[in-house]
Amino acid sequence: MTVRTLAIALLILGAILPIVGWWASSPVAFVGPALLLLGVLLLWTGRRHHGR
Repeated sequence: MTVRTLAIALLILGAILPIVGWWASSPVAFVGPALLLLGVLLLWTGRRHHGR
């Protein structure tokens, strides 16, 4: 598993968890935005250092 694959998986999970949390009235919905942010940061830093 590459960092890019992990970042994409985190983005997908981050998009799904708020929906599941809202539907189930669970606090898991608050984890979704954190995973989205982490996925975006991984993709951004991966692109930034790719040119070395």
